[in-house]
Amino acid sequence: NIISQSTSQSLVLLDEIGAGTNPLEGTALGMSLLEAFAESGSLLTIATTHHGELKTLKYSNDFFENACMEFDEVKLKPTYKILWGVPGRSSAINIAERLGLPGIVVQNARQLYGAASAEINEVIIEMERFKTQFLEHVHEARHFLMLSRNLHKNLLRTRRKILEHCASQRFRKVQKISDAAAIARSLVHKSAQQLCPSASQARSLVHKRAQQLRPSASQSLHCTKVGKNQHVLTSNFQQTTVDKVEHPATASSSVVKDIKQSPRVKRTELPNVGDLVHVSSFGKKGTVIKVEPSKEEIVVQVGNMKWIMKFTDIVTY
Repeated sequence: NIISQSTSQSLVLLDEIGAGTNPLEGTALGMSLLEAFAESGSLLTIATTHHGELKTLKYSNDFFENACMEFDEVKLKPTYKILWGVPGRSSAINIAERLGLPGIVVQNARQLYGAASAEINEVIIEMERFKTQFLEHVHEARHFLMLSRNLHKNLLRTRRKILEHCASQRFRKVQKISDAAAIARSLVHKSAQQLCPSASQARSLVHKRAQQLRPSASQSLHCTKVGKNQHVLTSNFQQTTVDKVEHPATASSSVVKDIKQSPRVKRTELPNVGDLVHVSSFGKKGTVIKVEPSKEEIVVQVGNMKWIMKFTDIVTY
């Protein structure tokens, strides 16, 4: 009935399959039943047995897998832990020895059981030990995997905090630089405002001084003219004096007109570089540092300043 009613969603549990009869016949019946359940397509079939031959199904049919209940040899009790992939073994002789069965009986039982079976049990014991170590390593690996995941999360969190801190520090630095630049601009603006009146006063003084120097420069210029021009200036001045007496209202304008119309006389001798000259417009001495005859110009250094002047604007010593 179980075979006929099992489906792909069925769980079949068989306890001590093939027991209660001849072990050879029980083993044959057990193998046949298990293969029938595998072919019927039941979802999972779990069978417990003490027949060692049933453990070989795993090696001839891929539908089967061995498993056993872990047994504590010291406490002589099962741990109720399933070891997958390890075939179970019988510990009846060892348990009988622990329970006080005479040694001669135990020794004789081991001899009857056979050396080959004992070696198989040793292999199974080694497999159980290996399986236990493997499970321990798997558990340890899972533990370290969990630790590594936690460390990875902590590293990501720390990295995010570091990036946020760097961005904050960068923003503070930019803010400080902006504040310092604003303060510097304010100081420069205040200094410029304080210097503007001084600059205006200086320009005003220079302008007044230039106005004061213009009359003296004109007089000096005309006084340096010699020869025929001096005669013309003198006669013009005398004529202007007469006109001033006869026409007082237009005297001043006539003088200015005559002075402006009087022609300048070019110098017959050119100054040389290094000559000391008198600059009439400034009333100071200067040194010739460059002469350009084609332009009738020279470059004169007066103090720390250099001036470009005509030949007629200087007097050579």
